[in-house]
Amino acid sequence: MADKHKQSRRSYLKAAGVAGVGGLTALSGCVDSLTGGGGSGPINFGSILPITGDLSDFGPGMQKGVNIAVKDMNDAGGPLERTVKHFEKDSETDSQKAKNKYEVLVSENNIIGFVGAASSGVSVPLAKTIASDQVTQVSPASTSPVLKNIGFGDSDETKYFGRTAPNDSQQGIVMGMAMNDFVEAESAAFLHVNNAYGEGLAKKAQQAFNGETLQLVPYSSKTSDYTSTLDKLFEGNPDAVGFVGYPESGQSILQTWSDGGYGGQWVLSEGLNSTDFFNKIPDIVKDMYVSSPDPKSTKGAEKFKQAFGAEPAVFSPHSYDAAFLMGLAIHKAGEASGTAIAKNIQSVSQSGGQTVTVGEFDKAKKALDDDKSINYQGASSPVDLNENLEPLNRFAILQVQTNAEVESVKTVPQSFFKGKV
Repeated sequence: MADKHKQSRRSYLKAAGVAGVGGLTALSGCVDSLTGGGGSGPINFGSILPITGDLSDFGPGMQKGVNIAVKDMNDAGGPLERTVKHFEKDSETDSQKAKNKYEVLVSENNIIGFVGAASSGVSVPLAKTIASDQVTQVSPASTSPVLKNIGFGDSDETKYFGRTAPNDSQQGIVMGMAMNDFVEAESAAFLHVNNAYGEGLAKKAQQAFNGETLQLVPYSSKTSDYTSTLDKLFEGNPDAVGFVGYPESGQSILQTWSDGGYGGQWVLSEGLNSTDFFNKIPDIVKDMYVSSPDPKSTKGAEKFKQAFGAEPAVFSPHSYDAAFLMGLAIHKAGEASGTAIAKNIQSVSQSGGQTVTVGEFDKAKKALDDDKSINYQGASSPVDLNENLEPLNRFAILQVQTNAEVESVKTVPQSFFKGKV
């Protein structure tokens, strides 16, 4: 079914191209450009990231991370000595708009892979279609546990969806830990944005919480007044609130909470871990806890910081790694296709080979050309992808300080999560 779907889409595009130049004689000349992968022309990549919308605090930094990776690859001659051509799309943090833009990337720009999306609510519907299109998707920020089992081809052997951010099963454990060990809560309620990311993480945190859960309350990021949502959330006066959301709507929610005098101690998800967000309401977020990945540092992290020109924005290193890994997978495979990326991306991330890092695409190419294994140590973490094409990270419990900065109050080692995710 996957091959048939792809053939019909590509055949349609090829036929349209042939008609445009007047006949079958043009077919052989346009095949490579239409597939975005064959021959010696450019390799077409895309990105679908939230430049606007509810995650606009993070999107521009993510896009910059991708752009730096593309430049690094092209400065080294590109995968297979071919230029990476990058097409940028704004997801607008909207699943339908992102899907429409994905269709354009496939049908008009002929991409073989893309970085995105950010929110799981946008990534999940995209990930359900990529295998039939034989396009590899690598998200730098989508953490919903459901994505572990999405993106497989018909044979369930090739997974076309991967991510450089960890599975939220880890973060749920850490949010529950913060409620148990730091808030010492006997009761809790959970507020989550009404998408796959919000619901999935809230349920994982609920499972990790040792006390009584009073309610799980979904909310829409498009709501203008959250009073009724908070009234429902605080029925029974929970000791703690686990909040899974985004900065734009989060600011309105927490301002309403503060103005209404509801009480309770908040534990925030990583999606709210934004310096800009904290700086907008510093007195409100002071002393709140935040769960956040805290991966082992790599040489690549410092190199990426230098290339970024400032302290990297959240998820921007993950975006760099997503693009860079796809390029490495293509070079290892000796073929520019979505399937080649999907089948090789895990192997170029695993430990045991020659270590390469940020800005070392030329070094990685040479090792691969010499039939050596490589181990990419990324900008965000060591990025050792497992069979589900996702990393296992160290985590931290943070607490917001008076100056709106965060301080780590507990580190949870990577080994703690083995067998739990």
